[in-house]
Amino acid sequence: MRNLSMAACLLLGACLHLVPSPDHRLLTAKPKLMSADYRGDLDELARLREEALSLAGDPAMGYLAHYWAGFASWRIAINGANHGMSAQDLIANLEKAVTDFEASIRLKDDFADGHAAAAGVHSWLAGFSRNDPAAMRERIEKFHRLLARAMELDPDNPRVLWVQAAPFLFLPPEQGGDVKRAIEIYRRMDEVSKATNADSPLPDWGKPEALMSLAFAHLQQSDLTSANEEAHAALRLQPEWSYVRDVLLPQIEAAQRKQAAR
Repeated sequence: MRNLSMAACLLLGACLHLVPSPDHRLLTAKPKLMSADYRGDLDELARLREEALSLAGDPAMGYLAHYWAGFASWRIAINGANHGMSAQDLIANLEKAVTDFEASIRLKDDFADGHAAAAGVHSWLAGFSRNDPAAMRERIEKFHRLLARAMELDPDNPRVLWVQAAPFLFLPPEQGGDVKRAIEIYRRMDEVSKATNADSPLPDWGKPEALMSLAFAHLQQSDLTSANEEAHAALRLQPEWSYVRDVLLPQIEAAQRKQAAR
């Protein structure tokens, strides 16, 4: 009986050892999430969102589980916006994203990525609140507060810089828009971005996004040579990036043809 008990204990220990830990599961999910984002695979992003959320109760990794779940919702909205997703569905996914990002920073207040991501989503949701000035002001205030905290924590974090640059790129000049300033920030983002670490579940995206953003900004300035070079550089880093391949590069090429025809 004692030998049987020992064998059972050994078997149980072996089985427990085979169960992936939360950090290992997030490590496995991270590249899948990034790939689904670049490919614009909304169904896979939704599936991976639920997979990440299943780890949200882990004491050590819960903040990262919420981050990656929020990332999935955020990227569903970003990719969906490029393919005609309805405003109602965009808002629903952005609301899910901001809920998870804010849950992430409640669990880990010094997590700069969580603050920056939440700021970015609030700024987008503010644009959907134009008919409700009070709600719009609240979103904008949250954007500024969260971004300020992110910059205080990690000012050279590429993902923080990406969110910092967005208002300069997308707002009109009378509201603070400044494409040249956006380009300066994206160049800094490109400089400080590092290669993705396959051994870490932490977010480390940024280099391809910096190049894509530079290409988009230079397209707005009609600097088509720079835009073309940067878009191709982004695509070399992420050959499966559907937005750059199927949307941004064709826009640049169309602008080049129009410019050549003048």
